[in-house]
Amino acid sequence: MASAFPKLPGFVPTQELDKPNFRKVSSNKQDQNREIKQLPNQEYPVPRKQPIQVPSQTGMFNPDYLSTTHAMHLPKNTTNDSEELYQPTWVKMDRHVLRFSGYFKEAVVESALENYRIRKLTIFYYLEDHSISITEPKQENSGVPQGAFLKRQKVLRADGSKTFIIPEDFRINQDIQIFGKTIRLYDCDQYTREFYEGIQQPQDQSFTPQPDFFETKTMTKYIPQKDTVMKDYLEHKLGGGKVTSQKQFLENDRKVLKFYVFSDIEYVLHYYLADDTIEIKEINSANSGRVPFPMMLRRQKLPRKFSLNQPGQTYAEDFIRPQDIQFGQPLIIYNRKFAIQGCDPFTRNYYYEKFNVDFPLGGQEEQLMEQRSNIIIPPHNGIGDEQDSLGYIYRLQPKPPKKDFFKWVDNQVNLRFLAMFNTTKPEDKDRVFVITYFLNDDSLLIYEPTVRNSGIPDGKFLEKRKYKNSYNNNEFFSPKDLIVGNEIMINGWKFQLLDCDDFTKKWYAENFK
Repeated sequence: MASAFPKLPGFVPTQELDKPNFRKVSSNKQDQNREIKQLPNQEYPVPRKQPIQVPSQTGMFNPDYLSTTHAMHLPKNTTNDSEELYQPTWVKMDRHVLRFSGYFKEAVVESALENYRIRKLTIFYYLEDHSISITEPKQENSGVPQGAFLKRQKVLRADGSKTFIIPEDFRINQDIQIFGKTIRLYDCDQYTREFYEGIQQPQDQSFTPQPDFFETKTMTKYIPQKDTVMKDYLEHKLGGGKVTSQKQFLENDRKVLKFYVFSDIEYVLHYYLADDTIEIKEINSANSGRVPFPMMLRRQKLPRKFSLNQPGQTYAEDFIRPQDIQFGQPLIIYNRKFAIQGCDPFTRNYYYEKFNVDFPLGGQEEQLMEQRSNIIIPPHNGIGDEQDSLGYIYRLQPKPPKKDFFKWVDNQVNLRFLAMFNTTKPEDKDRVFVITYFLNDDSLLIYEPTVRNSGIPDGKFLEKRKYKNSYNNNEFFSPKDLIVGNEIMINGWKFQLLDCDDFTKKWYAENFK
C-alpha cells in the first residue's frame, strides 16, 4: 500500500527516530568505518535532569532563538507525561557531559631547566553521542601551544577491538590511551561522580599530580618580603616619608621649640615636635661683615653619635629628643659643641608642663627687617591696567595681580545698559551706546551699535577693563554707581543712562531692595 506521506525526512513513519541527521556519507568515510563496530548508543540513568528553560515566544529578536538545543524549541504548554512518553537517546542525554582531569608526561630536549613537562588536560565526554573533546588550560610563558587539544569526535579504543571509548573506560588513578597519548586521570567533577554512582561504578578518590620543574620554579610567583625600615629610610632620604606615629603629628603639628645657642657666633635652633627633626639657623644682622648664610644645618633628625649604623638599622632611640636638650650642658652636633643660652616663652612652658623643668629665657632675638619707607605712588598714566602698573612699584620683578577666583566663578553675570552722550555737540548728542558691566571682575565694556549713514565708525568704543568713577572719589565702578537716569563719567566721557535690559532690572530688584 502506497504511503500518503511525502518522501521527506521527518515525514516517513518507518524511518529511524534515533538518527540525528540524514546527511550522505562519503565513500572515503565509509571505507574507514567499514571495519568499525557501530554499537547502538546506550542509555544511562542520569543523576539529575537539566532544567528546561523555554524562552519567551514574543519578539523575534530574542537571543534565545539562536540556541540550537532541543529544550529551547519545545512547546510551551506540555506535560511531563507527554515529554517522557518517548525520548530518543540523543534527546535524553542532551547536555549531559562527564568531565575528567588528567595529565601526561612530555619529554623536553635541549633545555637546561627541565627534562620533562607535565601537560594537564581537561577531558569532556558527551553522553549524547559518545564523543570526546580535550582542552588544555593555558599557562603563561609555557612555550607550547595550548587551548583546544582535541576537537570533539568519537575515539577508538587502543586495544584493537574496533569499538569506541565508552564511559566505563574512564577510571580515576588509571591510564587511558587516546590517539597514542597515555593520559592518567586524577580528578573529576561532582556531577561525574554522581553519574558513576548511579551505574554502580563509583570512582576512586582524587589526587594531586606531582608538579614539574616548570610549575615549581617558573610559575610560582616570588612574593618579596617588605622591609619597612629600609623603605622608611629611603623615603626620608628622598625628602618624603611618613612620621612614625600619626598621633604625634596630629597633636604636635606646627609646635616648634626654639633655643638660642652659641658656637663662635649665635644661632637659633628649632626642634619640631611633629616629627622630632632639628634645624639650625644663623642670626643675620645688618653691617655684620659676614656673608649671610641662612641655614647652618638643614632640617633633619639629629643623631646622638656622629657615626650611625647601616641604613635601615638606625632606631628612634639613637636620635636626640627634647629631654636631651638641657640648659648649661653643651649640645654636640656632628662633633661641634653648641652652648645653650636660653629659649623662648613657648619652649619654657613646654618644659615646665612636660618635664617640670624651669628653662631660662634669653638669647639674642633675630633682627627683623626694617620697614620700608613710605612709597609715593605716582598717578596712573592711563596706559594698561592700574593693578599691573602697581606691580612695578612694589617689586623689581613684578608678579601678575591675583584675581578673586570664587568671585569669578560665582558671578558669571553681565549687566547691560543703554546710554547716550551727555553733551551739547550736535554730532554726538544722538549717539547711542551699550554699556556692559561684568560682575566677575568689575570691568566695563562700551559698545556703539551700527547706525547707517551716520559717518561714525561703529563697534567697540572702550576696551574691557576696570574704570574709576570720578564722581565717587576715583573708586572703581560698582553696580551701585550704575543707576538708570544717573549721569556717569567713564574715562572723561559723560554718559546718561537711559535704560537696561530685563535681566538687569530683575537683578537690581533682587539685590537692591
